[in-house]
Amino acid sequence: MTNMGGRGPSYDFWLRVQRELDAQAMTVRELVERSGVQHTVIGSLQYASIRNRSARRLNVLKVAEALSIPQDEALQLAGLTTPALDHSVDVRAAIRSSSAYDDDQKTALYQLLDLFDRDRDLRRGQSESKAS
Repeated sequence: MTNMGGRGPSYDFWLRVQRELDAQAMTVRELVERSGVQHTVIGSLQYASIRNRSARRLNVLKVAEALSIPQDEALQLAGLTTPALDHSVDVRAAIRSSSAYDDDQKTALYQLLDLFDRDRDLRRGQSESKAS
């Protein structure tokens, strides 16, 4: 996973960690206790998210487990694995089931998809009328 603007490869994982900490009303100290990962290592995860460094796999997995983030998702967000390409993904279902977006973001994404669908339908209509 490539991040823009000087963000490190673990940036997306760190964002997810922050969201989970907020959602679970958990402090970093509680995360340290629950995960067994030292406070300095948690800090290095944050540092890796803004620098061109990768987080260590074991630390990502321990933090993910403590926050109930699925392992495969955590590793992907941390840039430690590449997602398998599945061309049959239902984008709307993926957005709906994702915890990466809040309701307002999901609504905006749905609206964007609606625009793409309308544009596609218009283009199909134009090409069908030219073929007639």
